[in-house]
Amino acid sequence: MANLCTKLLDSCLNANCDNPIYQGVDAVAYIFNHSEVESLTYDQTNPNLVTAINMKENEGVAYTGYKINQFGKTPYTGTTTTMTEGNIFNRYDSEFHFIVPDNSPTSAKLIDALKDGKFVVVIKNEYEGTDGKGTFQIYGGKKGLVASAIEGAKYSDDTEGGWAITLTETGSPVSALFLEHTSGSGADTETYLEGLVACE
Repeated sequence: MANLCTKLLDSCLNANCDNPIYQGVDAVAYIFNHSEVESLTYDQTNPNLVTAINMKENEGVAYTGYKINQFGKTPYTGTTTTMTEGNIFNRYDSEFHFIVPDNSPTSAKLIDALKDGKFVVVIKNEYEGTDGKGTFQIYGGKKGLVASAIEGAKYSDDTEGGWAITLTETGSPVSALFLEHTSGSGADTETYLEGLVACE
């Protein structure tokens, strides 16, 4: 793994004129219980690149993650990462915003789990990055995401009467983590993620 104490720039900060950045996140994300993730496997040369999410096992069967499916033109609106100034090291706080488009006993059970749990989330960016490795971005990979706001508003235009959820990771040492799975089978990252979740 690359040395996290090395903080010197080692390349130019140029705009990619051949493939300029643009906005957008796919409607499907992947969420994992932080306590069921054994570890992340990191690229040997880049500490911001993850090559595998290793799940713990229960009686020989690996735990699974779950999908989040969103409606609307701008899913996960409000998801941000912001640097916070520290006494010794600066850190990053991230917020992951999503909607639970339901209000029922079933959804209430899920929301109560979100209230006190800790999570890791993978989103799919529309923009793949200059090096083609920026499509899948991990939130909560270092310290985990925890609920910082949950609101159910009956007449909200944003939720249509469902629930608005904000999960927050505070004090991460890295600005962003990305996932690019490598395996002997040659499976791409999206196929790999689909194999880690328990629902369609």
